[in-house]
Amino acid sequence: MTDPSAKKILVIDDEEYIRDSVIGFLEDFGFEVVDAENGRIGLEVFDSRQPDLVLCDLRMPEMDGLEVLASVRRRNSNIPIIIVSGAGNIADTVEALRLGAWDYIIKPIQDMNVLYHAVNKALERADLIREKYRYEKDLETVNLQLRMSLETLEKTRDQLVQSEKMAALGELVAGVAHEINTPVGVGVTAASFLDAKTHEVKKIYEAGELKRSELENYLQTVEEVSNSILINMERAAELVSSFKQVAVDQSSENRRQFNLKEYIDEILLSLRPRYKKTEHTIEVSCEADIELYSFPGAFSQILNNLIMNSLVHGFQQIEKGTITVNISRQGKNILFVYRDNGRGMGPEEREKVFDPFYTTMRGKGGTGLGMSIVFNLITQTLKGSIECESSPGKGVVFTMTFPEHLETI
Repeated sequence: MTDPSAKKILVIDDEEYIRDSVIGFLEDFGFEVVDAENGRIGLEVFDSRQPDLVLCDLRMPEMDGLEVLASVRRRNSNIPIIIVSGAGNIADTVEALRLGAWDYIIKPIQDMNVLYHAVNKALERADLIREKYRYEKDLETVNLQLRMSLETLEKTRDQLVQSEKMAALGELVAGVAHEINTPVGVGVTAASFLDAKTHEVKKIYEAGELKRSELENYLQTVEEVSNSILINMERAAELVSSFKQVAVDQSSENRRQFNLKEYIDEILLSLRPRYKKTEHTIEVSCEADIELYSFPGAFSQILNNLIMNSLVHGFQQIEKGTITVNISRQGKNILFVYRDNGRGMGPEEREKVFDPFYTTMRGKGGTGLGMSIVFNLITQTLKGSIECESSPGKGVVFTMTFPEHLETI
């Protein structure tokens, strides 16, 4: 029930004894009551005293109750107005309700409890409307804050994902650069040795002291060293070519035609520096004639994240881990099954494996974005699906399907 002591009521009626009786009755219930003898004065009191409810007669000099009702509604549409009139005309009742009256009481009021219940009900309804309005405004504010937080989170996520991609690309660059150093270093050493040997033979030749045996030894050395240089430079060129294509694709979002098996071989070649010093092995089984028109960069990121997830998480405290990749056609789709024989995951880890920022390596360099990136690439970029199966000590299996040709989607 409404607390009367906190409510102010304006009574507008041209009959003084009616005003006095209503005022006395309402004050007995603890309401604060102000009054006015006509509509014009009533509006002035309304503006100055800001009542919570208006009781208004219908037939009054200078300004009738309907005009008062319309004016009050223009000033504040949420203030309850109850018409109290002796007219008893159904047309007046309809017009008053149409203009926004909350209730209509016929006078003389035989039972003042009718007035009390009408006032109390109107004030309770007004309180509910105000509470609803405050709730809606608070809800709008919260929704706005949530939208802003979501936008900030999405921007931050995109920045983190981009940082993750660049970090992976940076590690790829570092690994391949280190790998290239070996054949290039051998080639430089061999070329330097050949250059020194050539100068030595040239001196002997210019002095006219070159023997047949020395020439034959020199030619044999040239053949051996040249062959060594050629092998190592071809190895370096292969690494550069593989790295160039993988790096370009990984930082690009363009589609192109490519052979899946050949491309996976290039990806594994560029990733080899990341695991070559371990005893872990990677085995790939892929049909040689699978030609995709898709996003090669997505495959590079997917395979990179899956392999690094196995190396960093799956093979913890495991010296000889095995990764197998089986790829085959399944109608118009490609079935891509990735598995390792690592430590596996419990139910809680498995349920959260694709959640952004979830990692078991918190504080040890893990961002928790790798598998989230894989999920988004499979489901959004490649328009496919991915499922994870794992149990403790049984390794992990990721089963992915996606269309062979994206232009058919």
